[in-house]
Amino acid sequence: MCITEALREQVKKFQQSTGERAMMIVVEKRDSSMGVHSVEFSPYVGLMVDGKPPGPQWYQEVESFHQLQWGPPVLH
Repeated sequence: MCITEALREQVKKFQQSTGERAMMIVVEKRDSSMGVHSVEFSPYVGLMVDGKPPGPQWYQEVESFHQLQWGPPVLH
């Protein structure tokens, strides 16, 4: 699974489990730099990073990502 698909699936799971629109992540880039971004998924636009669709360069630079927020472990 490529990074784009993995990120999209994580965001969709987060949205379904919490009801929140956006999830905070840490992105590791190929040049070893890092950044914190707000990521959301819209069925009309697709994946959105910091409120706008990411460009091709963003996808090329991203090496991996780590969630900073998680859904609740148990739903009552």
